[in-house]
Amino acid sequence: MSKEEWINRVNPIIRGKVNYYVTIIKAIKANEEHGQESNCKTRWMRGILLSLDGYIRRRLRVAFIHKHPNQRKGMKMNSLWNNAFFLSIKLIPSYWLYLNKAYGYTKEQYLTDITKTAKRNLKNKIRSAKTKGEEYYTPHRLQKMQNAWNASS
Repeated sequence: MSKEEWINRVNPIIRGKVNYYVTIIKAIKANEEHGQESNCKTRWMRGILLSLDGYIRRRLRVAFIHKHPNQRKGMKMNSLWNNAFFLSIKLIPSYWLYLNKAYGYTKEQYLTDITKTAKRNLKNKIRSAKTKGEEYYTPHRLQKMQNAWNASS
């Protein structure tokens, strides 16, 4: 199947999942209009939706590979088929859709937040490797990165 067909199959499912979680926010807002305070915690849903987005992208990377697809080849395509790529082919990120319906979050904000988080995580990995006295970019890791880049192009 083509990428567009996969996206057309997956997007309605994502919308349905997000609508399920958005009902809580609608209920909280309705209660606030009537003067009733709510003790509901809604931040935990963001983690669920972020992990759901990662799972969907991981499965789609494997599905997009036409010749002998497997999970290892899907992981090699992370740099080519990144978050910006999935936004460009109109895959709806559930995390973005949830925050958009709740707070008016834009796709540009979503993309900058996701890239900022990824860069922060990489810096933390490098820092923790330095504190352990290890080198983060070992020759073996650089070779693996080069092989993944060659496989994706």
